[in-house]
Amino acid sequence: MVDVPVEVSEKTQPVAEQAVTVAAALPAGLPTTGEAPLEQPPTVFEQWCNKGSLSNCCTFGVMVLGMMLKARADADALVTAPLAAGCTAERTAQQAFAGWVLAMGLFGFAGGITNWLAVQMLFDRVCGLPGSGVIPRRFKEIRQVVKDTIMKTFFDAEFLQQYMNEKMAGGIEGLDLASKLQAVLESPEVDEILDKQLEALGNTPEGMMLMMINLPPASLKPMIKPFLVRMAGDVGPMMGKHLDLGQILPVEKLRGEIDNLMTEKLQELTPEKVKQLMEEVIRTHLGWLIVWGNVFGSLIGLLSVAAGYP
Repeated sequence: MVDVPVEVSEKTQPVAEQAVTVAAALPAGLPTTGEAPLEQPPTVFEQWCNKGSLSNCCTFGVMVLGMMLKARADADALVTAPLAAGCTAERTAQQAFAGWVLAMGLFGFAGGITNWLAVQMLFDRVCGLPGSGVIPRRFKEIRQVVKDTIMKTFFDAEFLQQYMNEKMAGGIEGLDLASKLQAVLESPEVDEILDKQLEALGNTPEGMMLMMINLPPASLKPMIKPFLVRMAGDVGPMMGKHLDLGQILPVEKLRGEIDNLMTEKLQELTPEKVKQLMEEVIRTHLGWLIVWGNVFGSLIGLLSVAAGYP
């Protein structure tokens, strides 16, 4: 069992105190309302030295190389144009090779840089383009979806009811109600209550009868108090058997309290925090989108040249 920290306002405190007992027995791994520390933002080196940026640099280098080869081949073609047909065939091969390299680099870089721009537009506003920065702009909807998903997945009514029926009995037995009840009966507060009750007994006909036989009700305390304390060992287990948490804390009330707590906590998620959370989850994996954009772009460039398109 784990302890789940719960933060509540004064308005919801009575129900929340009951919810703590149930939340303490929830299985490990369920989300809590405590704020987990966010990781530090990535450095400039981490932002740019990744598989997406490296693949863009590779195709950009191939594109520049293709442009240089094409410029060299075209220049050679102008100089050697009057030469024999054999030399012309060699020049044509050079130009064709340059065309393959240029198409591979140009199409690959176009695919990679387009996908890179699309990834950037998810997290940041890019040159005021419509639709960019969708995560910071829609952070309220995102955090609402997060809360609804957690409530439906982990705290649905059927699961909570089944869990309380199957697991809470053992949890109550582990509370050792007998020792807790004994500690309460031995407390000074119970002594004060017992004194008041014995004093009130002295004003009743029964108390007067005891005083007639020279037995004031207050003199009964040394006998009554140990008797009550010894009863705790038998009453405690009985309380555990008859304790029904479904009546003390109904499932719907528990779900409502959890929903209120999550709603209150999610209000602390600013657009920057939502953006950082989303980046931690998906930005690394979106790097493959850029890599495959370069790969498929290069393949399309090679196929276009093979099909006879310059």
